[in-house]
Amino acid sequence: MSSPQRTALPGPEAKRADVAARLAKLGFRVEDGCEEIEGAIKAFQLSRGIPETGECDLITWRTIVEAGFTFGDRVLYLRSPSFRGDDVAWLQERLGNLGFDPGRVDGIFGPRTRDALQDFQTNVALPADGICGGATVDELRRVFGRSSEHIHGVLERQDLHVRRKPLTEASIAVLGSLPLEQQAELLAQRLRARGARAVAITDTDQSRLAVIANTRQLDLVTYFDFSTFGLQVAYYSGFRYTSPAGMLLAQMVSTGLEGLRLPVPVSLRGMTLPILRETRMPAVSIAIDHPHHWLILGPEVVEAVAGSIERFLVDPGQEPQDAMGSIPN
Repeated sequence: MSSPQRTALPGPEAKRADVAARLAKLGFRVEDGCEEIEGAIKAFQLSRGIPETGECDLITWRTIVEAGFTFGDRVLYLRSPSFRGDDVAWLQERLGNLGFDPGRVDGIFGPRTRDALQDFQTNVALPADGICGGATVDELRRVFGRSSEHIHGVLERQDLHVRRKPLTEASIAVLGSLPLEQQAELLAQRLRARGARAVAITDTDQSRLAVIANTRQLDLVTYFDFSTFGLQVAYYSGFRYTSPAGMLLAQMVSTGLEGLRLPVPVSLRGMTLPILRETRMPAVSIAIDHPHHWLILGPEVVEAVAGSIERFLVDPGQEPQDAMGSIPN
């Protein structure tokens, strides 16, 4: 997988005005004053499934930049670093609803998106060059026959019905924020004790961890981090697309954690965190709001997560709810 596009943050003096202008263009009201822009940033973060810190950190800044691209604004093609943005997501949704599988809708123009685009171009008698511009843009907007379901979501659902794997045959990466190395290693140990091939890796950069995960033959990924409130269990959901496998895994993990009756609230939500967006296998993020809570509750959380992972691999046994999205107008 290509590394994420490195969009630099503006300088301190220009940053506030630039962020305010971009948010206003996206429909988020911004007035003068720190509290007002913090509120607008939080509203944007909530709408995009990233942590609502109210600060324009690197993930938030990149997401704001990506949100500014509308389909047809630029020519899209496979390159390194990959094109990222709402225009790419629109292309992926459109292709998938027409029956051409670009993989999950993640707003990243990778090889599977290029291949699906070439299939579409061949189908409508256009040069199959994998470049989305000009005539291809017009044809994608014009063509009829769109489905209410994305083909990749359908394939993921079908895979859930046939997915059966004993833990002794599973390969799992336990990833985490750097301060949670001990907790990540503990889960890896618990999974290895159950017979799985499990490795723990921590890093400050979620995208680097996603690259590592994608280079291995993994059955699933878990990620440990800190949340803004309580204990949050998250799966990939973004650009009006939700990963059915990721959602089901997160539902099973959340159910296991709720059974512990912990002194912190447990919530389940779809997010576009890089670790969920950029990995290519079922992934779940488990985040607790304070280092002290991780220290005290960590062993219980780890044991419950290990059991949920085993249940997911051996017999999913259920359908995830509200896992499909529709194409934007």
